[in-house]
Amino acid sequence: MSEKGNRYGTILYSVAECTMKSTVELLLLVLLWPTLTQAAVNPPTQCCSCDDLMPMFSPSGKFPQVMPSPFKIDFIGPNYRPDTEVRVNLLAEAGHSFRSFMLGAYTIPYKVGNKPVGQFKLLPNQDFLVKQDCSEGIVGGNRRTASVIVSQDMKPKNNLRFVWEANGNYGHVEFRATFVVDDDTFWVSEKSRLILDPLAPVPPPDSSRQRSISPISTDRCGESKGCYREPAGCIEPQCLYILTWMTYASHVSFELGGLADGSNDRYVAVGLSDDKYMGDDTVMTCAHNSANDKTEMFLSYNKQDPKSNHPIEKYVGDSQKLSYSVLLNEEGSYDNGRLRCRFNITRDLDRLRKELRPLRGGPVHLLFSRGFATRGSPNRHGLSVEELPLASAQKVDLSRMSNYFGRARYPLAKAHGCLMILAWVFFASLGMLLTKYYKPMWPNKRIFEQKYWFFGHFNCMASMFIITVIGIILIFVEADGYSEAPDLPQRAHPILGIIIFICIIINPVLALIRPQEDSKCRPVFNWFHWAFGTIANVLSIPTIFIGMDFGKVMVPWWATWILVIWVIFHIAVELSLEIHQCCTYKKNKERRKKWEQTKREYPKQHHPEPEPAGRRFKRFMLFLHIGFTALITLIMIIIIAVS
Repeated sequence: MSEKGNRYGTILYSVAECTMKSTVELLLLVLLWPTLTQAAVNPPTQCCSCDDLMPMFSPSGKFPQVMPSPFKIDFIGPNYRPDTEVRVNLLAEAGHSFRSFMLGAYTIPYKVGNKPVGQFKLLPNQDFLVKQDCSEGIVGGNRRTASVIVSQDMKPKNNLRFVWEANGNYGHVEFRATFVVDDDTFWVSEKSRLILDPLAPVPPPDSSRQRSISPISTDRCGESKGCYREPAGCIEPQCLYILTWMTYASHVSFELGGLADGSNDRYVAVGLSDDKYMGDDTVMTCAHNSANDKTEMFLSYNKQDPKSNHPIEKYVGDSQKLSYSVLLNEEGSYDNGRLRCRFNITRDLDRLRKELRPLRGGPVHLLFSRGFATRGSPNRHGLSVEELPLASAQKVDLSRMSNYFGRARYPLAKAHGCLMILAWVFFASLGMLLTKYYKPMWPNKRIFEQKYWFFGHFNCMASMFIITVIGIILIFVEADGYSEAPDLPQRAHPILGIIIFICIIINPVLALIRPQEDSKCRPVFNWFHWAFGTIANVLSIPTIFIGMDFGKVMVPWWATWILVIWVIFHIAVELSLEIHQCCTYKKNKERRKKWEQTKREYPKQHHPEPEPAGRRFKRFMLFLHIGFTALITLIMIIIIAVS
């Protein structure tokens, strides 16, 4: 083949290679984009899910109200009969209104997932939705459809009246409703008094629903009893967690309470630990069991390897005989989204089980957690900000009547997050940008005998490599080795991190065995170098997003949107440079061709390489990217460090 043909072939190969690489990278970014943004802005909070009466589209981090509701459910008459109508009223206290609601009738004891019973009818001129699709069951051998009432608009509402008709005998029934005031304020599964089935046995006192116990008093905290509260200085109905204690010679009197964000089967637990981490701990749990509508205290212990919780059976077999010889007395309640337990327990817990810590030792860290329970047994908690157990900032001495507050921090986890933001948001993005779009820039300038783009690319990627290695070492020290999260997407975080680490280890090895530029193997090296670099760079962004959800880093939810803004900005910069490169390709090709021709005609003269077309735009985009990315990196590091 002629020299001219070889030159054209090389040019066409380079163009095809550049186009294919850019296309693959943009395609990967487009495919990953839905996982980063997770859809557009949510619509307003409104009612409701049939399974648990929870509002739909509520903002992340918003939970049902725990203070008493200003909205009540009332009805006329103490009982019901089949095919008779019962008038049901939704009442609001003076000055209050709700914009959305859902109302249904349920048999007792109520559990999440129970289906409604009976039929609702609208009165004249009422504009509400009677949902027939929440339940369809068999009553008395016949298939009967049940319904609930749901609002269809967002207008303020206060006093509403409906008609409910029983199409069978279901046992004793209670009405439940969810009231939505706004996106931040809603009460879930508020209940009425019982409407009785005359054919069912009369419920004995206090058996149909548990008596509420009085709120935990904080008046004498630090004086006559010891207290831990989160947040600091809160009163009990507003505390995320609260634990009080009074220590006597033979026993300790505890009060444990907390927010339970849901309707049924929730728990609040406190662990006594030597450190801020789960493992070899004694756990006291206040849990509600919807099967018998009781809130009780349970004992368990944690193991370090493998990390697990082991409940101690409270009752002997199916009987109500108590197996807890160390428990002197207890009472508990679950009302208005608050779990409370009061109990006296002997200090010699190891009498019951050797794995339990006696309440006679030195100071301990308190580990608090809350979440779902199954028949009084806590389910495994997650690792997000809302689910990760809260550890006390300092050790607590249960023999002292002191006032404690504050949550523990995890500096190694925060340092890992800060380093990864610096490595991948700043250094890696800038290094990849230089190698993709800035090779033709500054063709006649050198720094340390290297072209500007290569000098910048090499130093950015070397900084990224060093910082990433340090960050991985820190998180392995924090987690005491490889740690597997219980659920996706958090479970994917360490896996993606290891894949990224392998890619950035391979690339320096490839650089050591890199062939010369005129070697036939050089294109193969270029492809492998690009492939491993691109895989690491593309995977790094979703890995960072997943990492920000870990509770140890304590990143607020809104910080994610700052990083989303940067991702949008970075994609816009790459698209702009890609379009600009296509628009100036022909002009730069002609300049290059003319320069090569001049070199051939005057080989003994020095001919500087031609400056690329559109260099002002590319310089502007480079400085814009550096400035904006540096600002975002600084903001994110500050947020992670101080949150």
